[in-house]
Amino acid sequence: MAAEAPGLADNHNSKFLLRLRWLGLPDAAIAELVNDSIAVPYGKGCKPFIQGAPADVLMLVLNGVIKVYCSHRKSRRFLVQLAGPGDLIGYSDFVDARGKRGQIFEAEALTNCSIALIFRHRIAQLLQGFDNTALLTLLEQSNTFWSWITYRYAALMSLSYRERLEVVISEIASRFGIRDARGVMLTLELGHEEWAELIGSSRPMASRLLADMVRARILSREGKHYIVLNGAGLESCRYLLPRAGAEAGASMRA
Repeated sequence: MAAEAPGLADNHNSKFLLRLRWLGLPDAAIAELVNDSIAVPYGKGCKPFIQGAPADVLMLVLNGVIKVYCSHRKSRRFLVQLAGPGDLIGYSDFVDARGKRGQIFEAEALTNCSIALIFRHRIAQLLQGFDNTALLTLLEQSNTFWSWITYRYAALMSLSYRERLEVVISEIASRFGIRDARGVMLTLELGHEEWAELIGSSRPMASRLLADMVRARILSREGKHYIVLNGAGLESCRYLLPRAGAEAGASMRA
């Protein structure tokens, strides 16, 4: 059952609020957006949106993890984003033949999760009250964000499958990892098909690369979880791709 998203307005240290401030939105506008949002729970495997669904809301992940996919007809899916708490999804859209905006990607819950719905018409209403300076700042920051998105994927596609896998493992370890005496355990339970979707390869290729990394003592496996072992050298892999500003990081892409 939908309910107001509690506590968001008071969480001034949240990644999401910091991003909105980085975009140049004043605190009063941020508070209005957050207070008007609606929290909705989704079970594992449920789809918050599919490709072509109305793009009338943005979605803020409150807890859990959401997979955002790019699908094209019957071709292999590409896993665009693993969105965790504080990440925004559902903002990438297209205009159909009738002039209606629709979701360009699709999303699926990797775990049980909750999402806050932020209505686009409220964003439009708030922007109407902005002066030219604030709108220019917002436009410039948005351009920086989308430039970073474009560069990241262009750079990622220029890498070998092994290098792509090293980058995404490093990113996941930094966001969803727990450090212990052996290294960093990846808390997400990802199957080989999902690893393949993250790097744009076939499932057999991803399985072979993961097995190679286990044999090379870069990774270890414990049940359904991988561990990035100490001294594996993956810590710097996520920095192969430049960051665009302090708060425009990879977790906002979709």
